[in-house]
Amino acid sequence: MTLALELARHGVPSRIFERAFTTTRHPKMDITNGRSMELFRRLGLADKLRAVGVPDTQPLDVAWVTSMAGHELHRFKYVPPAELRARYHAINDGAQPLEPAMRVSQIVVEPILQAAVLAEPLIDARWGIAVEGAGQSAAGVWIDVRDRETDQVQRIEGTYLAGCDGGNSTVRAAMGIALEGDAGVANRYMIHFKSDDRAMLQRFGVAWHYQSPAGTLIAQNDVDTWTLHARFPDAVDPDSVDPMDTLRAFLGADINAEILVANPWEPHLLLADAYQNGPVFLAGDAAHQYIPTGGYGMNTGIGDAVALGWMLAATLNGWGGPALLAAYEAERRPIGGINRGWSGRHTGVRIAIMEAYQAHPNAATDAGAREPCRRHRCAGQS
Repeated sequence: MTLALELARHGVPSRIFERAFTTTRHPKMDITNGRSMELFRRLGLADKLRAVGVPDTQPLDVAWVTSMAGHELHRFKYVPPAELRARYHAINDGAQPLEPAMRVSQIVVEPILQAAVLAEPLIDARWGIAVEGAGQSAAGVWIDVRDRETDQVQRIEGTYLAGCDGGNSTVRAAMGIALEGDAGVANRYMIHFKSDDRAMLQRFGVAWHYQSPAGTLIAQNDVDTWTLHARFPDAVDPDSVDPMDTLRAFLGADINAEILVANPWEPHLLLADAYQNGPVFLAGDAAHQYIPTGGYGMNTGIGDAVALGWMLAATLNGWGGPALLAAYEAERRPIGGINRGWSGRHTGVRIAIMEAYQAHPNAATDAGAREPCRRHRCAGQS
């Protein structure tokens, strides 16, 4: 959707085919960084996104706890976006970004993008249409699409094709592009739930993330919607995991909660061997997959989409040189690799902190357990 909106901004028509019938109902991504907000600003969407995100007066603090029923060991304090915006506007020498980051779930971001897409006459967007094959032709590219309601299959032709179709990309597979890196680097179990028990869930005060060796609790709206990414050993069968028991174990106490979504998942550290094959390009998770630590996944994909959008538009509109499209891979793939590295490093810091917990025999009950965290110099890392 971001790519199509960037193309439309330059007067270039496009078609979107999305296999899902609606925007995502599955919680993904919970921060849009400053650069992404700058890119959304130029698409005219920054204010609309902030209106549906977590209020910008709320903090982005990350708290490390023994459990929610135990002790807070350390809190990394991050300035609320509203305060950052005031600082940025007070310094007009180009040293600051135009936009601060924003706490917002992708569940909320996508409907805003969809409304903008549907209002744009240059974009023909279709939901419930699965792409089942792709290839190159003398005229450019083709895809075979299946209408999931009628089961009708149709071949669509175009000049260029962008595979923004996720980690299991059909387009990437059709182009024979491989992934390099580490797949399935850990076991995780996601529990997305509703609860208004803020006496437990905000026992240490409002924070964005609450971390412990048992997992990460994310406050999606600081009111009643939360996501737990729990950790469990390799020997545990994911099908045997009980979401409520897992949630109670993380919290260290019972809670009244409505489970919305619960499922196992595996994070990856992968990068596509190529971002381009002739007139076919990859962007987003089709090109790179990261552990969520650091918030690199969707934000890197937004950068991919805008870069590819203006380069395609420049080429189609006649003001881009003959080598411009090759610059997409030359620029974006190194960034994909750098961000993959940082995602892994963030996870390494978390593992080191977890090892500090494990070195303290009474970490779950001893209020004095804050000392190992300080000795391991975790300040500034989240």
